[in-house]
Amino acid sequence: MGALLLLAALLAADVPKPAPQTPNGAWKAALREHPRLLGPKAFLRGLAEEKPQAYDEIKKSANSVLAAGIVHAVEGLPRDRTREWIDAAMKRVDGGVTNAHQDTWIRLTDAALAFDLFHDHLSDEERKRIVDWMNAHLGKFTEDEGAFHNSTLSKVLCFLRVAYATWGENPRAKEFREHAIVTLYEGKLAPVLNELGTGGGFTECGWYTRGSLWHLVQALELARRVEGYDGFQKAPRFFYQRLAYEMFQPYPGPWTYGAERYACEGDGSIVYGGHNEYPRHTRTVIAQYFRGSDLARAVAGRRRKGSNPEARLVDFLWEEEPDDALPLAKFPLSHLASGIGKVYARSDWGDDATWLRFECGDLWNHHQHLEVGNLEVFRREPLATESGEYHDYGSPHAVNWLLRTVAHNCVLVYDPKEAWTQLRDGGSAYANDGGQAKSWEWTVDTLEKWKAKRETFERGDIVAYDAQPSYLYVAGDCTRAYSPKKLSLWVRQVVFLRPSTIVVFDRVVATRAEYGKAWLLHCQEPPAVNGTTTVIANGKGKLVVETLLPEGARIGCVEGYTYRGQTFDPPKNPQSEAAPKWRIEVEPSKASEEDLFLHVLFTERPTPVKLVRKGDAVGVEVGGAQVLFDGRVGGTLTVGGRTVPLKAGVQAGSYER
Repeated sequence: MGALLLLAALLAADVPKPAPQTPNGAWKAALREHPRLLGPKAFLRGLAEEKPQAYDEIKKSANSVLAAGIVHAVEGLPRDRTREWIDAAMKRVDGGVTNAHQDTWIRLTDAALAFDLFHDHLSDEERKRIVDWMNAHLGKFTEDEGAFHNSTLSKVLCFLRVAYATWGENPRAKEFREHAIVTLYEGKLAPVLNELGTGGGFTECGWYTRGSLWHLVQALELARRVEGYDGFQKAPRFFYQRLAYEMFQPYPGPWTYGAERYACEGDGSIVYGGHNEYPRHTRTVIAQYFRGSDLARAVAGRRRKGSNPEARLVDFLWEEEPDDALPLAKFPLSHLASGIGKVYARSDWGDDATWLRFECGDLWNHHQHLEVGNLEVFRREPLATESGEYHDYGSPHAVNWLLRTVAHNCVLVYDPKEAWTQLRDGGSAYANDGGQAKSWEWTVDTLEKWKAKRETFERGDIVAYDAQPSYLYVAGDCTRAYSPKKLSLWVRQVVFLRPSTIVVFDRVVATRAEYGKAWLLHCQEPPAVNGTTTVIANGKGKLVVETLLPEGARIGCVEGYTYRGQTFDPPKNPQSEAAPKWRIEVEPSKASEEDLFLHVLFTERPTPVKLVRKGDAVGVEVGGAQVLFDGRVGGTLTVGGRTVPLKAGVQAGSYER
């Protein structure tokens, strides 16, 4: 691991030194007693005294293994109150050894928690059976070990819990620890975090990362406290910059029960649930590790109470007094995670801010979607958003709609002869949506293998990024995401004129004029089209879209998960009512190899727009500003008589490099 340490040291040049309030190895003595996994008994009793209201809430319910374990450590529970969790663990044991994606680490975790938290209520025979069953998984539980996949992060936490729970009475406990830290974390995950984690991004899709990264952060913090192993220092730049990433990832403003709200960004749920709280826990623990730093203080300014009892229980265990909050008036308004090709931006740090995200990166796993170039906009409610319902990973709805380009705010180019094979369900025939291609055979499980096949996973690149207080300019070359048989160029350029105007310019070149093009924008409610103006309303939010190019474009409204005479409705599920099912399609009025699409999006009252042509440059006058695009990438922005260049190249900020 010498090379990993050297790389981590080089990447940590601009990262502050850790300053955690709880020192490394603070819980080391706990390995001689139980409980251990939530902290020593004295620690938990101290928390109960420091946070009496939180403890009272936990005590009144005690309806989860964690809650019961806390109460048992603080004041003891009768055997009949702990038997439920012990019996559940023994049922896992009776189920035998498994090698199942996700299910196996959940079963092992349940048993490890019961073994540790209720150790004194287990018989010697029960302890032996649990340990023997756990050990039988070594070498047989080989699922969930991909370097880019969410469950690998969760497996690290699971194996560490097994190791620490059984330490001292399990001769193979160290093997679980070594597999978690050396094989999975240092061997697979840390190289990815160092290579692709610039700006705090991870290669899994957004929704799955939010849960699994919390598992990894718990695992590393547990190892730091129990044995003094500091895994954060194996990828310090990633973890520090993740704090900046987490500042931008949620939509502005509070949501259900005061929780934060997120775009799915790939597979995931759009309804409220415990997953909405995971990023808050993640940034809390990382900020406490980097206590006193600028980003820790910025995170302190976003502190809020947990939105449900489970989240408040986690706060009870992990949340310490934060740093003094840093005023956000001068905090950046845009953030780039260049390793994964994602950009977030806000108009300001108020709850009524306009928010956008732009995605133009490569492929690492099958929870990602074919959505290179996707642009989403939020103000008060999702306005330009994703479509589809993640209810079944390999369903006809998933492979023909949810993960396909047609379900995103991208561009379609229709070649009637194009075919897709072996999507996530391994099938051989799918509907032709005119979208992005699948150029890889299957995903791989290590960074080295991915780099060896990088050409097949290349999808798109951020080719320009200039974040200024008054505007953001970002451009993405999305060409590689499509079959070269039908498309030779798609570059999307976005200029966000704060606070509420977004200019989107797309240059799309097909290999044949007859390959029809469509510019898509998805929304929650039926859009209203009047000439070249489209109005999208959703609750208190409204988006006005002005189409300037193509001139004479056809603007159509489509309802449902349907295209080219086929519909891919999923069975009714908890997401059905909330899922967006409307879109607009902007199509050129005549066939051409090259088409330019120019749109201006307003999240506030729109101002007049005027199409501008100057030589080869094309653009728009809007709200006292002139935006011109010239050539493949770049142009100029003129405001108040001052002209600044919009140039190719990435100008990364403090938390983006």
